[in-house]
Amino acid sequence: MIQHLVLFKWKPATTTADQAAACAALAALRDTIPGIIALTVGAQNSPEGKGKGFHTGLTVTFLDAAAREAYQSHPAHQQAVAGFRAHVEDVIVLDYAY
Repeated sequence: MIQHLVLFKWKPATTTADQAAACAALAALRDTIPGIIALTVGAQNSPEGKGKGFHTGLTVTFLDAAAREAYQSHPAHQQAVAGFRAHVEDVIVLDYAY
């Protein structure tokens, strides 16, 4: 399996409505793209104070590397990301196999 972790830092002008729309678009991928075992997305709420300005996290568990590849190029994923890309100031992506 492949775990895909993404952290988003929104631009200062990004509204909470924009953030909610991005989260909804990403969450909808769970039931749209084959090979996704689990997908969660949500706002940073850690009390540790170590978020380094990142506001939203996404985790996707894929069946295998082929499923991750299919997700990256899937039209639904491309459309979801295109809908909020202009609001993203920075992003971190970390994937690992387990």
